[in-house]
Amino acid sequence: MSRRDQGLEFLDVTSQAAIEKTGSNSQGGRQTDQYKITNRSQSVVDTHLLIIVLGLPNGIQLENASGMTRRGDPYIRVFLPNGVLQPGQAIAQTLVFKRQGGSNAPTVNYVLDLLSGQGKP
Repeated sequence: MSRRDQGLEFLDVTSQAAIEKTGSNSQGGRQTDQYKITNRSQSVVDTHLLIIVLGLPNGIQLENASGMTRRGDPYIRVFLPNGVLQPGQAIAQTLVFKRQGGSNAPTVNYVLDLLSGQGKP
């Protein structure tokens, strides 16, 4: 059942998706992570897919963020092809992190949450 069918502004679709890290590169003060996100459910993911990055340490920014959630977590808004991610369909997404001061700190650790919807999460 879609977000609209349930009368919700946002629907947590994290459990509907397989999130696979397909690559990572750390150079200088940046870390670039590539992901493949597949809809593994029988329902479509509609409207926009919001990839929310949780648990970033101090001094780390999501450089290609679309904005910040009301709780202060950075997110990327993905405009889905034809407005939906069909069952079994996948998209690729890159996350670019910047370390303040350009340090070569260890790998950036975080958790991804996925929401379907419009507006500001």
